[in-house]
Amino acid sequence: MPIPQRYNTGYNIGVGGAVVRGGHLLMVRRASRHGRGNWQLPGGFIEPDETIEQAVVREVQEEAGVVAEVEGVLGLRNRYDPEQGNGVYVVMLLRLVSGEPKADGREVDHAGFFTLDQIRELNPLPPVNWEIAQRVLCPDCHILNPKAVTNLNGARFTLFVG
Repeated sequence: MPIPQRYNTGYNIGVGGAVVRGGHLLMVRRASRHGRGNWQLPGGFIEPDETIEQAVVREVQEEAGVVAEVEGVLGLRNRYDPEQGNGVYVVMLLRLVSGEPKADGREVDHAGFFTLDQIRELNPLPPVNWEIAQRVLCPDCHILNPKAVTNLNGARFTLFVG
């Protein structure tokens, strides 16, 4: 039986990349689309042909100019809005591999690493981003760790578990 069409519309999955370097969190300021001027984690939507991990690494590199790799899942947000539909936002903790923050000049106009005190002063700062900053910059940050798994038909995927 095919999947009903209603399950394929009105949904979106976004990702945010929490890149931490020496007690500082990478933040960007939106320059385009919804949220213009907001300070937030670099991120965006998952393309149909990529995994959550690929999407977050791509978005962080596109928007902030740094190369990073996924360490685990930090949190997720689910939201329903009659105008935007049902959205899931997955926040991934990433380890900086290389590069210095540099805004792409299209989607974001500023990118940098900030301490928690500096983040508190950013305005406007969406509440989701403040919650993530507090948790990721605390000494005992908890994440769901990636585990490679093969299902019964041989397909490989990543399962994030605590």
